[in-house]
Parts: sequence; structure tokens; C-alpha cells
Amino acid sequence: MAVEKTVDKKTIGITPGNERVLAALAAEGLFASEIEAAKFAMAHAINNGARRGTTEGAGTKWNVGSVDSDGALKAVVEALFPDESQPYRLVEHLMNEGLRLFDKGDALPPDVAGVLFATKAG
Repeated sequence: MAVEKTVDKKTIGITPGNERVLAALAAEGLFASEIEAAKFAMAHAINNGARRGTTEGAGTKWNVGSVDSDGALKAVVEALFPDESQPYRLVEHLMNEGLRLFDKGDALPPDVAGVLFATKAG
């Protein structure tokens, strides 16, 4: 029996529910683009202990080359998740998880300052 090998993502997508959060995050004017806002959301997810996974229902938004032109995101994912065989699928998941974490269900934009300046008790 042949083992089916899945191919890593060539495009990164955002779920319809997270598109609203991404638009609100980008509209605050703190990021140069939606891609930069999505990368911030990815960092937020990692900082909050998001685990490996996949995101279902994410539409096509960006080509991998546009999101990670220098390979830095792939390197981060491979360093944090050394057994990951599909780093861009995980990048997509982490971006969506971060956006989900930002979604408080109200009409307010995500609290970027609160995330940047929050201190963890420890």
C-alpha cells in the first residue's frame, strides 16, 4: 500500500469569520498591510500556546511567496515545530488562530497595544 504524501500549501487563506477581524486589525493603521497584520496575529497565537493544526474553510488570500518572500516564517515554524512537514499549512493555521483569539465578538478593533504591553504574571 502506497503512502500518500500531501503537498504543502502554495497559498495562505483566511476563514470568512476571520476576514472581519483581519480587516479591523489592518484598518487601525498600525500595519503596512493585511499580510503584516496576519503575521502579527500568527505571533499572537504562538505567544498564547497555539498548537499544531490545520484550518478548514480558509479561502485563497495570498501566495506563499508574498507572505514569506525570505523564508523567515517557514524557518520560525520549523524551529518551533521541528516535526512539521507542512510549514505553510501551519502558518495559515496560526494566522487564523491568532485572528480568532483577537475576536472578542464586539465591533471594536483588536487591542494591539494591550497585546504588546501586556505582562504575564509569573
